[in-house]
Amino acid sequence: MTRPFLTAFLLASLLALPPSLAAPGDKVGPETCKACHPAAYEIWRAGPHARTLETLPIQSRKDPRCLGCHAPDAEDGLVGISCEACHGPGSVYAAPYVMRDAELARLVGLTDPGEKACLACHGESAPSLVRFDYLKKLPLIDHWTRERQAAGATDSAPSAAPAGKGK
Repeated sequence: MTRPFLTAFLLASLLALPPSLAAPGDKVGPETCKACHPAAYEIWRAGPHARTLETLPIQSRKDPRCLGCHAPDAEDGLVGISCEACHGPGSVYAAPYVMRDAELARLVGLTDPGEKACLACHGESAPSLVRFDYLKKLPLIDHWTRERQAAGATDSAPSAAPAGKGK
């Protein structure tokens, strides 16, 4: 198959699916992501998102109002904020042949989160005493710079950098 035909075929197949592609069980977990993205995984593991559930008081660790941000993938058995909480469920795009094609990966669900995605949890309703500053906080989760350096600049895999940086 030629690439345009394959892309059109996959798009048509996706449009035929039910509207909710992200169902429980569609997530593959950070260990799967680690197989191809070890540098990004290590940065995530050492960063704040991997431990968000631990930051809650014990009495709040089962409260759905808290889990929506502190463990959004808890129903899939994932603690904290995993890769897929920001990049979308990976069951479709995690296959190596899909990840090698940036356009296809995005077409089937890989997302590049930006400020708007962060504000879903770090917005005005977040119980924080300090206003969230996207540009100031972005370096705390930067897992894409080292990942790109490890992969080499010629890699055609999808960029892990957030979209809309600074917008």
